[in-house]
Formats: sequence, structure tokens, C-alpha cells
Amino acid sequence: MESSEEELQALLSRLRLERFAEEVKTLGVESRADLAYVEDADLEKLGLPLVPRRKLLEAAGGQWRKAPAPAAATAPSLPSSPATAPALPPAPAAEPEDVNVPTRDEEEPEGEELTGLAKEEMEQLLRDLRNIREDFATVNCLDLSSRSRLGNLPARVALRTMGLLGTGNSFFMEGIKKPAAALRARSENAKIKGMEPYQDWVKLLEGFVAANKLSDRTKEALERLSRHQALKVMGFTSELRFLAGPVYRGEAELEVRTRLWAVQSDVPMVPVLPRGKGDEAKSRSPRRATRVIAAPSSVLDEFPHWKKHVEAFIEANNVDDRAAELLRDATPMAALHTIGLLGVDNTFLLRGVRQPGAVVANRLRKVPPGGGAREAFAQLNKLMEDFITVNRLGAEACERFRGLPREQALRVMGFSSQEEGEPFIIKEVSADAEVLRRVAASSDAPAE
Repeated sequence: MESSEEELQALLSRLRLERFAEEVKTLGVESRADLAYVEDADLEKLGLPLVPRRKLLEAAGGQWRKAPAPAAATAPSLPSSPATAPALPPAPAAEPEDVNVPTRDEEEPEGEELTGLAKEEMEQLLRDLRNIREDFATVNCLDLSSRSRLGNLPARVALRTMGLLGTGNSFFMEGIKKPAAALRARSENAKIKGMEPYQDWVKLLEGFVAANKLSDRTKEALERLSRHQALKVMGFTSELRFLAGPVYRGEAELEVRTRLWAVQSDVPMVPVLPRGKGDEAKSRSPRRATRVIAAPSSVLDEFPHWKKHVEAFIEANNVDDRAAELLRDATPMAALHTIGLLGVDNTFLLRGVRQPGAVVANRLRKVPPGGGAREAFAQLNKLMEDFITVNRLGAEACERFRGLPREQALRVMGFSSQEEGEPFIIKEVSADAEVLRRVAASSDAPAE
């Protein structure tokens, strides 16, 4: 009996529900197996909020999900509290593993015609799909091949794979050791028929809490939100990022609390930073680099080792010899603009490109006679994600690296203006261990 009680307590602790231990025991639950006899209504009578009830029942193998009622022709009403949240349908059965994955070039699978709110939400998802893909890849630390696979999926298959259509999938793949394999399995087993946007919004909210490592206080405040409010706070309907900010410095917590205040006060949440398409473009990134730092009068002052960065770009993108020579022969301004270290037009890593050499040549042709924009590291967020992708960093290294201030992040990536710096592409040693070493060293280094 003692071991059964310990197992029950361990389950409650793992789900961060230990504060409800005494209430659960009043139902006669003495072990984890006893939870199979408990229903959602029993836990509701004890005062447990909606999300903790469902997490507990699902972890114990209980059935809280019910078949959905026929969809109404008009927009469904939104729940204003956990007590009125809609029941979610069961997760779809997996299809055979040998199903071929459709690509963007193939015909988009047809789903049922959506009406009312579901139709509006689908249109919004399709408009913002590029940014949503980027957020999903970032929060799950997908490697380059997985990002490419996700980018080539038809729109609705991608949304189903990311957990934004239907039920069963989560946006944040917490605890999954091989995200690439999970992404492949999801896309191969994706069923679209009958799926509507945000059907599993409660699970999305759980992932949002876990990904941003939010406190119990903030989590409880999120659980009291309606569906409409929760989607805004998570960024899906407000053009904000799912990953709210650096975790270990507490910025994510502060950002989410600010969003909570805004949505409860009916204050617009306006994205503030450009995503890399000029001044008019909007971003869902709330914090990183709130100012753009201009390059000095001489680019060589900011990039004394610019040739090293060019070589890293050539290697990371597998640029052919002819295009590589064009890049090496270019002026410093033109080369830095082409590899994405100046201005906001280009990125360092060429994602989903079949002919890198052609892209490089095209970028060089588009550089204005004066050398183009002079903002140094204007797309720091994207540059950091490129560094993570190229070096295939794990979750711990990603989290520590993403939380660095601007100068320390540049130093870790090897973009130091005072010394030759570390290589951008990490070889011969464990990339995760090396990045953690660089992060620790950057904290001790004097400011530039």
C-alpha cells in the first residue's frame, strides 16, 4: 500500500497537482489505479479547475473526452469559464505508417466546408501559416531537415501536424526526445476531414505553460481564461509569439502577465518588431532587440573578420564553388548584406533552397550600388535560430542561448568585433557542451 500511495503522490507531483492530494484522497483514491474509477464530475465537485481535472484523468487513463455534437451552422459560443468549456472529441486513430506524405506541389486535401467562427479562424491560420511554422520549429528545436519537411507540407496538413486542427497533437512536443521522428509520424498520419481550428485549445494552453515555464500563479490565471482570450494570449490570434521570451531570466513570465492584463482589460496587443520584410512588416516577437543598431561609418570596424563569416555562410549553406568565388570577391558591404548580417532583406541560413548558388548570385545582384542597408545584426532572432539549427542544439542549450543579451549572444556565435571569436559552425566536439561553455564564458567576459 505504501508503494501505491507513493506512486499516486509522484503522479500528482509530476503534474504539479500535489496541492490537490488531500481532496483526491477524500474520494477513496489510495493508488494511481484507483483514479480509473473517478469521473470528471467527481473532481469538479471537489473544486478542481478544468485543466487539472483533465490532466489527472488523462494521465491515469480515464475517459474525459466525449464525442462532439454536430457542428452548428453559426459560430459556436465561446466558454467564459472552465465550467462551460466544450468537451473535446477523441484523438483520431492512426493511419498505416506507409502512407505517403503530400507536398506543397500536390493537391491540397479537401476538408469539410467550415462555417462561422471556424471559417474565420481557418482563414486567419492560413494567412499566418509562415509565422506559425516558424514558431513551431523554434519551440521544438527542429533541425534543418525537419523544418524543410514542415515547410513543404500542404497548409492544412501542416496545421494538423502542429496540433492546430482537430485533437490529439500538441503544439509544444514536451518530453519528446526525437522531434523529427514525431513530426514525420504526425504528418504521415494526418487526417483533415472534420477537423476544426483550435479544437484542443486546452492542450495548446498546457503546452504554452510548459514551453514558457510559467509559475503556478500565472498558470492558474490562464486556466480561468475563455477560449477566445486564451488564443490571444498564446499568440495565435494576436500575432504574438508562442515562445513569449527568454525563460531563465524571467522575461517570459513578465511578458505573459502583460498579455493577461491586456486581454482582461480589452487592450489591443500590438506586435512591435519587424520580421525581416522592412519597416512596415509586423512581428510576433515582443522583446528581442527593440532597437536597430546601425553599422559604423566603416563596416570593417564592426566586422573586422568578415571574411571568416563569409566562409561560415558558404559552408553552412553548401554554396557551390562559382557562387562562393563571387561572394569572396564582393565588397565587404555587399558580402555582409548578402549573407544577412547587414539589413533585413536576407537571412544567414538558406532554408528549403535547392540551388544555394543561384540564390547567392541573385542576392548579390540586388545589392544597391551604395552597399545596401547598414543595420548590423538587425535580424538577431533569426540569426540565433540559424545558429541553433546549423549546430543541432538540444533543449537545454537552446534555452540558455536564447536567453542571452544581445552582445553575449553575438559573442557565443563568434561575431565579436574585438577578437576573432569562436567559429559559427561547431565541429569535433559536442555542440551542446560547447555552447554551454561559451554561454558561461560570455557572462564572465567584459562588455564590448
